[in-house]
Amino acid sequence: MRVRFFAYLRNITGCAETDFPYQETVGALTRSLCDHYGDKLRQKIYPKGEDTFGEIIVLVNGRHVNHLGGLAAPLNPDDRVDIFPLIAGG
Repeated sequence: MRVRFFAYLRNITGCAETDFPYQETVGALTRSLCDHYGDKLRQKIYPKGEDTFGEIIVLVNGRHVNHLGGLAAPLNPDDRVDIFPLIAGG
């Protein structure tokens, strides 16, 4: 699945996009991304624990995950996931 990072998240991950191994849900994907890219990313995605997002917005195929089921939103192997900081700038 294609994962794209925006703004300062690119500095944290060292890439603008990646083909990441398929995960069944948004929560599983974001936890795997944190495991892969480390604590700096985890602090931005899950600053208060892994039950809610912190300083990010996640879109799946252009749709906000809040409208798809949040962390439990199901994913397909061909989905595109975009991850933005809460304030990305212009």
